[in-house]
Amino acid sequence: MGKRGRIPKQANRTVGHRDNNISVLPGGRNSKPPKPNYNWLAKTRTYWQNYWESDLSSTAQEVDHPAFYRLFQYYDETERANRTIRKMGSEGLLGIGSTGQPTINPLITLTLKLEEKILKLEQELGLTPLARQRLGIAFGEAQMGFKQLQQLLQEDDEKELDDPRLLMLEEE
Repeated sequence: MGKRGRIPKQANRTVGHRDNNISVLPGGRNSKPPKPNYNWLAKTRTYWQNYWESDLSSTAQEVDHPAFYRLFQYYDETERANRTIRKMGSEGLLGIGSTGQPTINPLITLTLKLEEKILKLEQELGLTPLARQRLGIAFGEAQMGFKQLQQLLQEDDEKELDDPRLLMLEEE
């Protein structure tokens, strides 16, 4: 017959659904920026260059490059579709469906779908302010280490001691 009672916990098992082994990837750019696709519009290549020259690009790893190429390809396709729609003017807003009914121009539908994909990729890659906040990416003055915060709080405590009202209470 088997033992009764709880099954003993294994020493190397994680607690619950969380993994206790957290690893931090090294920051900073480890490789040179990838080159833009030569078929892209000049505007898209400028966006690409602006991104890779920004501080935010230091968070990108080499394994992320395909996602960035996909994102900027979507930017390029959206820009091309929007240019075509602008050239068509107001007549280009509606098209004729298979049974002769008026329908939205397929290019407009394409741009709406592309913009959904763009937004999703931007959020995943930390390219929107809220996405950066969720991913824990901070820049400039907003970035403060634990020791700096602790020192700032200690300085505030010391300033409170210099309050003349407190000194008067201590003298009495």
